[in-house]
Amino acid sequence: MSEQDAKVRPEAGTPDTGEIPQYARPAVRMMPGPATAEPEDEPAPHSKRRRWTLTAMAVLGAGAIAAAFTLGPTLIRITQQNDAKLTMPEKIGAMVRDDSPAAKDTAGYLLTALAAGIELDSSTSAIYTDPAEGAAKSVMVFGGTTTMYSPERELDTVLKLMEDETGGVAGLTDYEPGDLGGVLKCGSTDGPDGVMAVCGWADHGSLALALFPGRTPAEAAPLMTTIRTTTLTRP
Repeated sequence: MSEQDAKVRPEAGTPDTGEIPQYARPAVRMMPGPATAEPEDEPAPHSKRRRWTLTAMAVLGAGAIAAAFTLGPTLIRITQQNDAKLTMPEKIGAMVRDDSPAAKDTAGYLLTALAAGIELDSSTSAIYTDPAEGAAKSVMVFGGTTTMYSPERELDTVLKLMEDETGGVAGLTDYEPGDLGGVLKCGSTDGPDGVMAVCGWADHGSLALALFPGRTPAEAAPLMTTIRTTTLTRP
């Protein structure tokens, strides 16, 4: 076959341009290939580390802020109330300290009972009597100093201990602790000569109890405040 014969003859009316007509070209069907997603940019390792670091810092920062709001006031009170000193002066108001051997033995016994419920850095005790009222209304005071993070819990513990010593404290009530802060509670219990009041105070630096024969808790509470302001000092 000659080169001339090898050429595709165009249809009549179609000029011979030397190009393959559209209808004579082989039909090529593009088969759809598998869909490919656009590749995402992977974050650099240092970017991931930075993101985790920032997240951790944010979490820790939020925790620190929450802790500051929660613990901040407590830490301030601990600082203010710590290093307290408890002493038993010769007089508290109209009451005079009883230095007789019997009074000292009784005060020492109460202090020993208190030491079974709480560990104190220093402790002291005394019995006070108002000459106008007589020995029947003598007040027994015993307590000490130490650093306490939960003063009310410690006070409740020693008051519970007093139940074993006195037969139970009833009607325990919170009273205004005054300018020294902390907590002050009073209740009543059975004594040798009838019902007597039991009061206790606690703050972040001190704790003390007192027994008030012949008085109700409401009568004993203000006297306990006077005892506290007279016996407790802070730097």
